[in-house]
Amino acid sequence: MDDKPQDFWQDNQTALAADNPNDSSVQHDTSTLSSDEHSISWEASEYVHHEKDSLWFIGVAVGGLLLVAASLFLIKSITFTVLIVVMVVAVMVLATRPPRTLRYQLGPHGLQIDERKYDFHDFRAFGVQQEGGIYSILLIPVRRFMPGVSVYFPPDQGENIVDIIGSFVPMEKITPDFIDTLTRKLRF
Repeated sequence: MDDKPQDFWQDNQTALAADNPNDSSVQHDTSTLSSDEHSISWEASEYVHHEKDSLWFIGVAVGGLLLVAASLFLIKSITFTVLIVVMVVAVMVLATRPPRTLRYQLGPHGLQIDERKYDFHDFRAFGVQQEGGIYSILLIPVRRFMPGVSVYFPPDQGENIVDIIGSFVPMEKITPDFIDTLTRKLRF
């Protein structure tokens, strides 16, 4: 793609700072660039947490009950019904779990998120996304069934992070698919 990663970041740097200057989802780390100028580390939340009110939980429970009724009366499958109940309970439990703070380290050899390491050759492209006032990078894997890797970052280190990744992986515009759009609408 013709767009350089640094041009994208410079265009959005002012908007990022103005959108959400005191957001706690991305926590700043006191670390700076290491002695190798192509390495950087920071800490950030694993995802953007949305508070859910009781109406959200009631909606999930009602949706689950409708699926259970359809399973029992239309499909007539007890196994599928049990699976639906387990999935609804899992969604409710995960919805109440606060995000962990992860330690990210980025260098010429790849990305490390806590103890898990990713090589740049595992990704075919990356894109910068915005959720609310928070930016993240989505690394798109080469393997067909491997999920994308989301990386949240602090605004003051965003340009360096995008530049480092952009020197190893091509940048492309990311358009959310149906599942991404649905999860954002449900605020999950």
